[in-house]
Amino acid sequence: MLKGDGMPTYHLANIVDDHLMEISHVIRGEEWLTSTAHHVLLYRAFGWEDTMPKFSHLPLILKPTGKGKLSKRDGAKLGIPVFPLSWNAEKAEDSFVGFREFGFDPNAVNNFLAFLGWNPGTEQEMFSLDELSDAFSVEKISKAGARFDFDKAKWFNQQYIIAADNADLAKQIRPLIEKHGHQPSDEFLETFVGMLKERVNFFPDFWEQGYYFFEDVKAYDEKTIRKRWKMENRDKFDTLVETLKNVEDFNHVDIKSTVEKFITDNELSFGIVLPILRIATSGTMKGPDVFQLLELIGKDTTVERLQMGYDRFDEIAEAKLNG
Repeated sequence: MLKGDGMPTYHLANIVDDHLMEISHVIRGEEWLTSTAHHVLLYRAFGWEDTMPKFSHLPLILKPTGKGKLSKRDGAKLGIPVFPLSWNAEKAEDSFVGFREFGFDPNAVNNFLAFLGWNPGTEQEMFSLDELSDAFSVEKISKAGARFDFDKAKWFNQQYIIAADNADLAKQIRPLIEKHGHQPSDEFLETFVGMLKERVNFFPDFWEQGYYFFEDVKAYDEKTIRKRWKMENRDKFDTLVETLKNVEDFNHVDIKSTVEKFITDNELSFGIVLPILRIATSGTMKGPDVFQLLELIGKDTTVERLQMGYDRFDEIAEAKLNG
């Protein structure tokens, strides 16, 4: 029970510490199961059996493959978080990223972790912390190890982002946007997160997938441009720019009706015009409704990006012709 230098072993120190703190329940991993008999004997030896805590042992959290205990090295190897917060050590191999820094909602992490080795016995998966407290019982803890399914963790996080109030979500996202040098209004940011929240998995995705709401397009989807952009239509698209300049109330409803009329009047198609509008203003075919996008970035930015986009599209088309 004592080391050669007189210091207590873990087993002795653990028992004495828990007793002095009046610990009533000990819940720990199943790797400690074999030590429990020793601990019980120590409680009896000290005459503390009447105040001995109740012991419960949880199944191990297994690697994503289901083989072996999860470790921080698995997180580093797979590029996924396995700890709540990041840790930067002197050696890179001893550093790891946390759930918070990866972009998880804390409530989603609680929900995900609760289901590792426990099941409520119902079809419900989304639980608040209070609901988890009410539903939890040790009798429903599984005896088998729980596989660390990161795809499931991602799903939980996505559900929490989708369900979040836009105003609350905007507050969580604001530091990320300000880190890139932008100070949008609360109204702008709330509209922004509302448009993107069903398309992201983690908080950093808001910037990565929606940076163009705050600054100029960095790159265009050239593959689609080579397919959709016809230089002979440039005059018509220039007309569209002038038409959009004259939209008095630049909201998505009026923008849409204006574009639809332009398409009809110029004998074009939605398949030609909408991709050009989207790529010129965002650089990509992915994203929220294009007319809501134009409304949020505003008329002046829309006009400027369309003109810049057309010039770049002409360059791409010329390069295609020249082989």
